[in-house]
Amino acid sequence: MTNREIRRRIVSVQETVKITKAMYSISMAKMIAAKAALPAATEYRDVCARIIRAVSASFPNDIFFSKRGDRTGFLVIAADKGLCGDHNAQIIECAKTAVDGIEERYIFTVGNVAHESFTKAGYEVDMEYLRASTSYSAAAAITDDMMFLYENDMLDEIKVVYTDAGKNVVTVDTLLPIEAGQEKVETEPFTASALHHCVRDHLIATLRYMLMSSSLAEHTARARIMSQSTDNAEEMIGELTAKYNRARQESITRALQDGRVTDSVL
Repeated sequence: MTNREIRRRIVSVQETVKITKAMYSISMAKMIAAKAALPAATEYRDVCARIIRAVSASFPNDIFFSKRGDRTGFLVIAADKGLCGDHNAQIIECAKTAVDGIEERYIFTVGNVAHESFTKAGYEVDMEYLRASTSYSAAAAITDDMMFLYENDMLDEIKVVYTDAGKNVVTVDTLLPIEAGQEKVETEPFTASALHHCVRDHLIATLRYMLMSSSLAEHTARARIMSQSTDNAEEMIGELTAKYNRARQESITRALQDGRVTDSVL
């Protein structure tokens, strides 16, 4: 490699460092925001879970609290893009393991990466949500679709594959049916409509927590990878600079020995 090629390589890597540093800053900002918002989502989920457990004890045979058959839907939550290490790969691998064990299964993906990965692997994706949003409206829209399929006897069980940011592991949790509480609580008489709304609120809170947890894990992984990429690139710049200086010194030494130092050499 000539001195000119080394200089070009140094400039190229320096441009890469600018990109990785910018991506690190963006990911860190998103990670901090997601980390700050997660406790409130966790608390709301827990409150809704306590309410639904208390209510469900009075309705043990309701469809929302009882297992029917083996038709299982898998909601797989991944990222909208890559550049976050093995974050997406772990989710897809876990989801494929869970899906392959079910004879009658349906796949619902959240995020571009999940949809593309399953499609390329030859799986049929039955429903896709191309943007992994963590908003309440996004969680509500997905919840309404899942409840419609469940209530109309199209599915017997719905599981969610996502990254639990607190444990930093990919997990598979059951969204429906809901595990009924064992201890009855005295409440005002519940109508079918009131029970439906109570279940919906619980599922939205649970699903929104899963979406936010996955988002936090994604941004954390991307910030870590961008930091490592920046460090590796800066190390490469140091090695290339040292190589350039050695080559330049050798050129000057040879020129001095030949008695022909020129501006082009310097």
